[in-house]
Amino acid sequence: MAFKDQPSYIIKMRAKPGMADRLFHLATVGMEKSGSSDRFIMLREDNDPDVLWNIEVFRSVEAKNGYENSPMADELRDEIIDLLAEPPVRIEAHPYSAIPALPGDAE
Repeated sequence: MAFKDQPSYIIKMRAKPGMADRLFHLATVGMEKSGSSDRFIMLREDNDPDVLWNIEVFRSVEAKNGYENSPMADELRDEIIDLLAEPPVRIEAHPYSAIPALPGDAE
């Protein structure tokens, strides 16, 4: 699948006071365990350390769907939702470019 065709998310989550470290940990564990992505980045805002931004590029539509319908996604989602101060924001997107290119990236 061409890199530009890979489904992606940009997600913003705000943790309840005192819960940010747990939120970041669970989100990172989920990305590592999912096996659905070669690329993700977890960002913490400098001026608001309770805010997590996650950018994830799935390997394929099938990988994204497989993760979203997995028991692990449900388990982590419930625990993560309990840590949030407000509803998460999820933007569906597709990558335009990334450096470095990874094996399997096709034009």
